Amino acid sequence: MTGNTREALRSVAVVGGGPVALLAAIALAQALPDASVTLTPASVAPDALADRFPLALPATHDLLATLGLAPDRLLAKGVARARLATRFDDWSRDGRPWLIGDDSAATLPEGRLHALWLRARSPHRFHDLIPACVAAGAGIADPRVEPALHIDPARLTQALAAIAGQAGIRLTAPFAGFAADTLHCQDGTHLTADLLIDASGPPRLLRQDTAFEDWREALPATRLTLSPATADPGPLDRYRATPTGWSAHWPGVTAQAQAGGEGIAIAPGRLTAPFAGRILAIGDAAAQPGPLGLLGFTLALTQIALIRELLPARTPEPLLIAEVNRRANERADRLRDFLAAHYHAGGRTTGPFWHGIRHAVRPPSLETLLAQFARRGHVVTADEETVPRDAWLALLLGQGIRPERPDPVAQSLSPAEAARAIDTLAKRLAALEFPS
Repeated sequence: MTGNTREALRSVAVVGGGPVALLAAIALAQALPDASVTLTPASVAPDALADRFPLALPATHDLLATLGLAPDRLLAKGVARARLATRFDDWSRDGRPWLIGDDSAATLPEGRLHALWLRARSPHRFHDLIPACVAAGAGIADPRVEPALHIDPARLTQALAAIAGQAGIRLTAPFAGFAADTLHCQDGTHLTADLLIDASGPPRLLRQDTAFEDWREALPATRLTLSPATADPGPLDRYRATPTGWSAHWPGVTAQAQAGGEGIAIAPGRLTAPFAGRILAIGDAAAQPGPLGLLGFTLALTQIALIRELLPARTPEPLLIAEVNRRANERADRLRDFLAAHYHAGGRTTGPFWHGIRHAVRPPSLETLLAQFARRGHVVTADEETVPRDAWLALLLGQGIRPERPDPVAQSLSPAEAARAIDTLAKRLAALEFPS
């Protein structure tokens, strides 16, 4: 019957002025070669962190390559620079620094690495067993370690504009307004489309009256002050907990984050339903994870990948819309939990900022994860995971959490045997003998 025929999208309109909008337009133009794709520019808001500070974790590199942005080429052309790890100072229970690597930890045939490390009671820090952290500490970019990418937003926008032009994406006059599923442009023209993509960042130009889930209790750094950096951090982002919040050193920028006062106002949270009717929100328009870790751009790339995988039809399909919303929200919530664990896993507790969040209500999913790790030392990988499991382990162990129950496999080794295995691995990595 013709009534059951799934009709492909014939037109897509994307609203936004930064890299996220351009990437969405290019991804849909590739996926829908017979459809018309238009891009309506809009101003990039100060709190549109995904557009202003694009950082891509290794898990998103295949998508970038598919969209014409091969990571090796971005690095070679100076459009991106490598980040290997993130360092946190004054952030743990014992005050010692800890690092999260952007690539996987090393492995040992004797058992799970973190369990052996705990069994060994080793003087080596857990991050000494992560090649990316070792390379970052040495200040080198080793080809055996896949880095995250700090991407220059202006050069990225320029490169994407060229790709968009080659893909036949039509650029309209800037955004003027939206009403009754119709986009209005500043030159007086207007347009409609089968699918409307809101990539306008936190202003949510197409989704302003939509229900929003507030994450401020989980992610309390809601004011951000930026200034030019005085030194190059190299391949290592640096964070330091302060009594009133934290400071960070990113390429070219020094940041100060706190719960109130001056600075750019950040409203962490997500739409309850990023896909509703013919309108689909992505990037900071769908979920704003805040400044810690600069993970908004990575989340936006996973949303774009989801759109390509579950491509809507011309007539909105309730089951598909529900599936997009379910998976997009699970990804956003899991990333929220990862970032919230930096604040709520019991690391630093001194100072008014940290004291003020001691009794905050943690998301139930994070509460469960922290309880499971504290008991058994397990981090169960979620179906919609953005951050690798080794990053979770580095975060929880770095803050000082030690599981109550020993790992049964690690228990088969004596502490001395586990210590020898860990010490041998740490020495190999310190000599830059990374596994291939």
